[in-house]
Amino acid sequence: MIKTGRRNYLTILDSRLLNTLEEKYGPLWETIWPEEYSFKDQFKKLVITILSQNTSNANTIRAYRGLAAKFEITPEVLASADIDQLKEAIRSGGLYNIKAKRLRDISKAVLEKFNGDVESVLALPKEEAKTNLMELPGIGDKTADVLLTSRYSYQKILPIDTHFDRVAKRVGIAKTNANYNEVQEAYMKFLPEAYRERASGLLWLLAKNTCRAQNPKCGECPLKEICEYGTNH
Repeated sequence: MIKTGRRNYLTILDSRLLNTLEEKYGPLWETIWPEEYSFKDQFKKLVITILSQNTSNANTIRAYRGLAAKFEITPEVLASADIDQLKEAIRSGGLYNIKAKRLRDISKAVLEKFNGDVESVLALPKEEAKTNLMELPGIGDKTADVLLTSRYSYQKILPIDTHFDRVAKRVGIAKTNANYNEVQEAYMKFLPEAYRERASGLLWLLAKNTCRAQNPKCGECPLKEICEYGTNH
């Protein structure tokens, strides 16, 4: 560990802790990642990422399946879709008024800016690709990074959602006031590249099941021995 101010900031996840995470959350791995999150079609991946904003996996999948039942998932179709029909299709996922408009606006932007081809943007150099993606309406760092993982993998890019952010700041991987890029950089240092993709997924499962936003289960957390938050709660 290195000393920074009043807190200890972790520098690397050791193999012992990784094995502990694997034992507890490895069995959940195959059940938690629905097949819809593994689309090869990058526009479909963009759509499901938008639907996942500020909601659960279950709601996201319900919304996507509702959308796919009524519309072909292409920028051409969604850009011209009736807004009320879009809302109804994704209603089960929550925030359908906002997300229906966002889906249509992004579909139009993908046609205008990228000629309907999200894949061509991902073929650009990483930083240029991210800049282009973030020019789309409603697309921030996390959504852009999710798309970029299709080309660069989670070994090279780690999207930071609210779960990752919470764990980083509670455990001491990053400062409590760290921004998106600072949290991401801290994780890239904390998780050795050789097992970064697996370890990041295990940490996400820890956040989802144990290090919850409300009523965290600190007593059963595999990281409790190194977690400042856990020792104070």
